[in-house]
Amino acid sequence: MKIAVFSDIHGNLKALEAVLEQTEAAKPDKTVFLGDIFQRGNEEFECLDLLRSKDIICLKGNCELYAQYGVDVDPDVEHLREYYDGIRKKLTDEQLEFIRNMPLFCEIESQGHKMHFSHFLFLDKDAAYPFLPLSSLKNGSFDKACESEYVKRYDLAVVGHCHENFVKGNVVSVSASGLDGASWLLIKVSENAVTFERYSID
Repeated sequence: MKIAVFSDIHGNLKALEAVLEQTEAAKPDKTVFLGDIFQRGNEEFECLDLLRSKDIICLKGNCELYAQYGVDVDPDVEHLREYYDGIRKKLTDEQLEFIRNMPLFCEIESQGHKMHFSHFLFLDKDAAYPFLPLSSLKNGSFDKACESEYVKRYDLAVVGHCHENFVKGNVVSVSASGLDGASWLLIKVSENAVTFERYSID
């Protein structure tokens, strides 16, 4: 099995078109988008509609949470209130329904190997804002979460959100596809192993 993974488009339609061209050329069995369609770029709705038109597993990032519920779910983003209030007013019923139906995570199992995909690791997946804060990367909370029983039961746990490429144990981070230095991940699952390669977005 081959699984293509990308994340954090942030309103960059050109980057989304480029990553889709590359991932489709790789002929994966599944493609997973880890969330964050909105913010930074100015083609959010075009990106949203393009993703809606594809056979892709689209997971919910923090930007989709703000688009669905407003910024009150995260006290750290009050400065984005005006932006997301505007987004919420412009979303059509069909677009909002798509966002509502985006899951927070997905699990894929192949040849006895289990993989977990989410926008970021969870602090509490049942909370209004479920993800660990970015500060967890510096204060040790993220490292502790990587060692949790929940994460360790998977052969691979893939996240985005922090716009960086790194590996911590079985946790792999994918950089932002819509920003500078973008890349995506191609995971290959065989009977004996789960491997992955990073590809830069041209």
